[in-house]
Amino acid sequence: MSFLKPASPQVASNVRNKIALKPGHSLMDWVRFKSKNKPLQPRRITPQELGQHKEIGDVWTAIHGAVYDITAYVDYHPGGADELMRGAGIDSTDLFNEVHKWVNFQNMLKEYLIGYLVDTPKKVSQVPGKASLTVPQLQPPVSHRVIPVGTKFTFDSYQTERCFTLIVYGKTTLTNQVKSCFFYGMINKKALKVFVHCIDKKFLLDLSLYSDLQKFDIRSSNLKFEIVIHKQLEAIWPSEGAHSSQSKTISENSNNLVVFEVICTENIEATHDTRLLTFRYLHDFHALPPMGSHVFVFNPDDKSLVDKKPYTVYNVIDHSTFQLLVKKYKNGIMSTYVCSLQANQTAQMQGFDHFIDLNVLHKNKNIIILAAGTGITPFYRIIKELSRNKHFTDHSCSLIFFNKTQSDILEKEKLEELQRQMKKPEIIHVLSQENWDGLTGHIELSHLTKFSPKSLYLTCGPKMFMKKSVEVLSSKGVPHSNIIEFSG
Repeated sequence: MSFLKPASPQVASNVRNKIALKPGHSLMDWVRFKSKNKPLQPRRITPQELGQHKEIGDVWTAIHGAVYDITAYVDYHPGGADELMRGAGIDSTDLFNEVHKWVNFQNMLKEYLIGYLVDTPKKVSQVPGKASLTVPQLQPPVSHRVIPVGTKFTFDSYQTERCFTLIVYGKTTLTNQVKSCFFYGMINKKALKVFVHCIDKKFLLDLSLYSDLQKFDIRSSNLKFEIVIHKQLEAIWPSEGAHSSQSKTISENSNNLVVFEVICTENIEATHDTRLLTFRYLHDFHALPPMGSHVFVFNPDDKSLVDKKPYTVYNVIDHSTFQLLVKKYKNGIMSTYVCSLQANQTAQMQGFDHFIDLNVLHKNKNIIILAAGTGITPFYRIIKELSRNKHFTDHSCSLIFFNKTQSDILEKEKLEELQRQMKKPEIIHVLSQENWDGLTGHIELSHLTKFSPKSLYLTCGPKMFMKKSVEVLSSKGVPHSNIIEFSG
């Protein structure tokens, strides 16, 4: 379920309209075909040059600053040539993210990378009597660009004989009242390389430790992030260690994803058709995923690491462990695979994408959550945050949870326990296939009578539920800016 900012109620569904491809044009055919192409040396490409390649037989496009010659890929595109040609000759990053941002385009198109998109060269003054040639600077993909000073990070540290604490402070001129950060990276006995994300920027900490660590702890609050290193041998270190040349640099917080391996530690029944799976990161990888973000599970039969399915991170236990709630569909290849994972089995994943700006929620004192089935997955962590974060003390929160029967209600006990402890959220169950004393039917205006059209509405569930919920909210007079959709 991906978080979309509420500028528009329109949501790009992750379900693609596929067409019948010619024989010999499957995904694996493309993998074999592209492997024969010899990559070119990347060069500078201006928007003007990019725009000259927009016809069948000569198609270029740019995604996240990288320019690809996709002429050969047109006949292999599952969505058809017309859909692909929407991005011909332009920067198609937004189009790509709308339709299938979970696709690993870098791997799919790496043999056809021809350069990086740069701004049009600017005129410069010439020294009299000397020729002047202006060459645009070659820009790497967005994730590697160094940005001007704006959002600032400060690095600090202190130590005792037993511990060395590394601290990253995020500082911003924004007037946001609610600030948060998340991280991912590698931490082992001798070194660490972590990215700390705060709002729209990220800070890299990359160093070899002065001496071995025994264990470490992670602490994160607002815009303060700490790594507490427990030393293997008690002593005062001259410093934390040797930083790389890229350490302590700031870059844009683009949605570039990182691949990692996990091991399943538990797989238990949540309901008759849904499993609650617990995973632990392997190979020294650690993370605190942002609320509302996905992990993308790779199809184990696809060695090219292209075919993958997004699942919302349902719960984060600590920096080593997280949980997914996955419904098993009868003909669902990926859901069947994930739900069948047993303890000690490993899986390849990728993460993490969108995260929720809590300030969007903070602006409205009344928050209404509409969830259907596994549409509850992005909201469990949000509800916990609303219940425990001091910035939301004066906010009300109601959850209207739509299911077929009582046996389909996911995590019912956990939600009710949270309600008892924190007095949030108000929980209203609606069942469509069971006669009981509560509300019944599919989502309709009568279910929302007690709520104001001025409230903020968050909604997530199956495609038809999402469509109907927006229709009902619109008929209630809820402005589009007050509707936030989470799509699967």
